[in-house]
Amino acid sequence: MAVSNIVRNLRDGELVIKDGTSPSALSMTVLLDEGDLTWTERLNTIEVKDRGSISAGHTRKGEEESISLSFSAKWTQLVGKSASSSDPLQLYEMLTFASGTEVVSTSATGEQDTLQFEFTLIDPAGTASEKIVFAKVYRESLTMTEGDEFNLISFDGRDFEVAPVVSRI
Repeated sequence: MAVSNIVRNLRDGELVIKDGTSPSALSMTVLLDEGDLTWTERLNTIEVKDRGSISAGHTRKGEEESISLSFSAKWTQLVGKSASSSDPLQLYEMLTFASGTEVVSTSATGEQDTLQFEFTLIDPAGTASEKIVFAKVYRESLTMTEGDEFNLISFDGRDFEVAPVVSRI
């Protein structure tokens, strides 16, 4: 497979959020996003030293840690779906599992509500596009900010995995 040397940027990515509806998931492409999706994979290490000396010590694997991730998007409205409205589902409603929206968690019953995030990066050269899948993302915080030019919704959460699944498409 060919390797692309063209640097990717915010124009090349697309974030799609999917719920756990079976057999076909409810999905939403995040529109008006800022192009600031960030995720961090951590590797914990235990340093075992001999009386404070590194030279006589060793390292061991520490506890696994879930992935932290965040993104922000401009919003036009927070609520669309309701018993009296046929407006499309809004990002806020999907991220909060709002009542009446029929958004279903990707986790088992009784666990924290999660969603699947799929981030696709299209290679401008057309040879090495990639998809990054975060399978069990839960929300830690959701911040809505009023702005002079636009309002912003900022998501901070974790993916209950050690690493996302990255594949060529």
